[in-house]
Amino acid sequence: MAACKVLVIEDDSIFCGIVNNYLTQLGYQVVLASDGKSGMALCATENPDVVLCDLILPDLSGLEVLELLHQATINTPVIIVSASENMSDIRDAVQLGASDYLVKPLQQLETLDQAIQNSLTLSSLEDAWERERWELDNHIDVLFRNDHLFDSLIAQFTPQDRLRLPMCDISHTVDADVESQVLVVYQRFPNHGAFVLIAKSQAAIGQDILALLVFKSLLNPYLRQGFSSKVGILRTPQRLLELLNQELCNSRIGSAFDVAALWVDGATGKLSWGHCGEKVVFNTSSRPDLALGIWSQASFTGHYGQLGTEPFTISAHGACVSLSPRH
Repeated sequence: MAACKVLVIEDDSIFCGIVNNYLTQLGYQVVLASDGKSGMALCATENPDVVLCDLILPDLSGLEVLELLHQATINTPVIIVSASENMSDIRDAVQLGASDYLVKPLQQLETLDQAIQNSLTLSSLEDAWERERWELDNHIDVLFRNDHLFDSLIAQFTPQDRLRLPMCDISHTVDADVESQVLVVYQRFPNHGAFVLIAKSQAAIGQDILALLVFKSLLNPYLRQGFSSKVGILRTPQRLLELLNQELCNSRIGSAFDVAALWVDGATGKLSWGHCGEKVVFNTSSRPDLALGIWSQASFTGHYGQLGTEPFTISAHGACVSLSPRH
């Protein structure tokens, strides 16, 4: 079997040499780049299996490399390796699709090998879900066997900072006692678009964390499509709910989900959304559909509106997302 090819994008020549020697000794095929632009070029020509990328580079940042890879619909797993322990950097990297985030200096080089293997496992599972719609519960033990990976995935449950658009600011609040029981997502996309989602699992306490992690893993591919020309599915939230519902019903996860999904045009203030389950509440008249994961043939309603002078809010189980008009 061919050796796993790893592209290392790193401007620190000493650290780069250490990583190169270590991975080569383990049998990896290593390709080196000292800046983001040359790293992107090598990614296109070398087709690496995994990318190790520094956060701070001479030209492009590691976050910009992640975004460009998504725009080019390149799904190679990316591991960010950075000296920054800033939580906003970590969450931004994970939200843009980084499969892991390692902090320099690495206490043990074995961490690199473990992170690469975890990323390859996650990538192969994601490909399998898209190709064959495998039963997710048969692979949960593989997906979450690493404590660091499990913790980093939980860190995605809420955004770090507010999101500023021309027409509004998007922010959230979550009660401290439910932080790990509700998923809140909002993400900016090209041309001032933004996607917002709140999800609450109906699983029993203690099982809801795992259910939400699985839900997030199903959502991630659609979020990544938003950085390419395939943003359309996010613009029609009711269709997204339909696709997620079919996957959940065929996965035997054993949990239903109360979910609200919303697309906002940040330049015009136009809104479109869909929601299901009784636990999600809007501050406007909007009747929910059947919760996700109950009936695979369920249909979902599209709702439409316009930002006014007052905040537009979505609430669920101690979490609230607000779209506050900018005056």
